[in-house]
Amino acid sequence: MKSRIITLNSKYIHTALALRLLYVASYPKHDIDFKDYTIKDPLEHIVFDVLRDHIDILAISTYIWNVEYVRQLCTLLKERLPELMIILGGPEVTYEPAHFLEHFNIDYVISGEGEVVFERLLTTLEEKQEVQLAGVSYQKNGKLYLSDAVVQCDLSVIEKLPSPYLLEQDRPHLKHRILYFEASRGCPYQCQYCLSSLENGVRHFSREYIYQQLKDIMASEVRTIKFLDRSFNANPQYALDILSFIVEHHQVGQQFQFEINADVLDQRIVDYVNQYAPIGLFRFEIGIQSTYEPTNVAIRRYQNFERLSSVIRQLMQGGKVDLHLDLIAGLPYESFERFAQSFDDVFAFRAKELQLGFLKLLRGTGLRKQAQDYQYAYQEEPPYEMLHHHVLSSKDVEEIHVVEDMLEKYWNSGRFEKTMHQLMDHVVSPFYFFLDLGHFYEQHHYQRIRYQRETLFEALMYYMKEKDLPYFGYLLEDYLGQSKTKPKRFYPETMSFKQRRAVLDQIIHDQDFLAQHQLHQDKIYRYGRLERIGDHHYLLAIYQDFKCQLIHYRGEVYE
Repeated sequence: MKSRIITLNSKYIHTALALRLLYVASYPKHDIDFKDYTIKDPLEHIVFDVLRDHIDILAISTYIWNVEYVRQLCTLLKERLPELMIILGGPEVTYEPAHFLEHFNIDYVISGEGEVVFERLLTTLEEKQEVQLAGVSYQKNGKLYLSDAVVQCDLSVIEKLPSPYLLEQDRPHLKHRILYFEASRGCPYQCQYCLSSLENGVRHFSREYIYQQLKDIMASEVRTIKFLDRSFNANPQYALDILSFIVEHHQVGQQFQFEINADVLDQRIVDYVNQYAPIGLFRFEIGIQSTYEPTNVAIRRYQNFERLSSVIRQLMQGGKVDLHLDLIAGLPYESFERFAQSFDDVFAFRAKELQLGFLKLLRGTGLRKQAQDYQYAYQEEPPYEMLHHHVLSSKDVEEIHVVEDMLEKYWNSGRFEKTMHQLMDHVVSPFYFFLDLGHFYEQHHYQRIRYQRETLFEALMYYMKEKDLPYFGYLLEDYLGQSKTKPKRFYPETMSFKQRRAVLDQIIHDQDFLAQHQLHQDKIYRYGRLERIGDHHYLLAIYQDFKCQLIHYRGEVYE
């Protein structure tokens, strides 16, 4: 029988490690392959692939972002191939297999880790035996046969398998995709909104296995490696050893991303990274979620905010690591005003990215089971996002979405670095600043999607003008510095033709200035754009060879 493992990733750059692990665990004994799709691929194309290749057994890795597409795909496949056996696995189906067997046109559900059980299920199906496997649920003749087990695989078994990380099928795409890597499974914490809270403890792969895999990966064309560990630093010495190994063996241009629990990040790791890590080699994602203690108690997320703050500040001051901080809106007991405080508490670090997410009540999680206790209303279909709860109204949630939109456009995009830092030094509350900016956006009917870059700058320019915020020069510097060729003007003329001519004339006769910046008259006139950004303060942008050189010029000019 011919089998295939697939998933629908959210983006092309993503790759599913689960497919590759199931493949290397199965291909020596079975006629099997794997294939990544995305949620943007037409489902009919996937159906065509299955028909063309005469697939008998199709396994689909199912997640919150693709489960609705999977449901539609299964219906389409069964209409064309009723005899096709379909197996679902993955976190979305693990904890409520009965729901998916009853509502999806499928045959089997695997709950938990599939490296061993999937291969056994293939053998059972190929040999036409009765399915009696822990972690496998199915429906037969209208009757459900449900397994209570959520399977965990012995990691030593996986270490004996061929490596899933650099398969020949993946080599042509390594440079252009994210490689997902795992050093451990499980999580030591019990956060009630997270599926990892349902696992028992943390299991680590051996150092020898990790070092060999990483050494091969770092010698390849891979550029971005993202660790899937839910808490990479759960074992401090283990984490430090891996970070040290990466520092010693990485290639220039590679970046490694980790989920970190900052309040328990060992000081040795902080010191090592700040002293030895090359700039940009590491990216730490730190989930803070809330700074309100009653909320943290309710979701069983206990954290020392004082220590967390110290660690983040040390890493920020060290300048070696890109930091990505997370907040979740919609957690219990956190009202609109209290969430605004959490936002401001976390934004105060001025990390490169602050992700504002909204609580999703995932199947199997503690918060979903307690939804009535907190009067949660949430989407019945994926992604199960909360709509309101006992102290947060629907209107409040809408307003937080406005803040999220502005945060993404004006902070996380990185397009307004100079302007935003100046503004943040001025405002009392970053949360209410983004909210006010969002209201301005709505009032003036600026496009939220399919907008041009200039629209963002124009909206912020007029907002600052309305609020009498004197940061136009920084905005212009952000805008001009991002282009590789002379950009179009979204702003009014900063000088008359006569004034600009006078300034340029003074510049080209300032021999010290020209020598300092390696400029000459022809270069300025052919490739330059000159703008006034303050009293006797000018910005000269030189666009040559698809690069921009920004130069400040100060001087009193006489026309």
